[in-house]
Amino acid sequence: MGDHDDFEDNQYPDNDEFVPYVTGGNLAQRNGAKVTIWGKVTKVSASEGFYIKSVDDQEVLIKLRKPLSEALEGWYEIHGVCQGKSIVCDEYVPFSEEMTKNIDLEGHKSLAKMLVALDDPWNLGDTSSGGMEGVTPMQI
Repeated sequence: MGDHDDFEDNQYPDNDEFVPYVTGGNLAQRNGAKVTIWGKVTKVSASEGFYIKSVDDQEVLIKLRKPLSEALEGWYEIHGVCQGKSIVCDEYVPFSEEMTKNIDLEGHKSLAKMLVALDDPWNLGDTSSGGMEGVTPMQI
């Protein structure tokens, strides 16, 4: 049984560290944190890196640590560190043609929103109305 655990550790070396999916709209909340984002390449800049359009239609700059050595097009999953409205890229992974055909943008957008909410479960959104209206303390 113990061997199985070792196998998983080798297969997923970072599985103790969950890196949340984000959308362009919630990047600012994650400043300085490791994030994962899905996006379609919109333009490539030799000096900066490349731009993607995220699932929620935001343009996000993906800054590269070294110049691009390949042409980029289509959808990518990008891993990196959030820096304001841009991401300093550690790794980008192209989607296969099959994945691109069946991409569920709405579903992914909902997932990313939910993960941000779970990361900060007491942030119930708009706090101007108190946020806790109608919530009664649990009776112990």
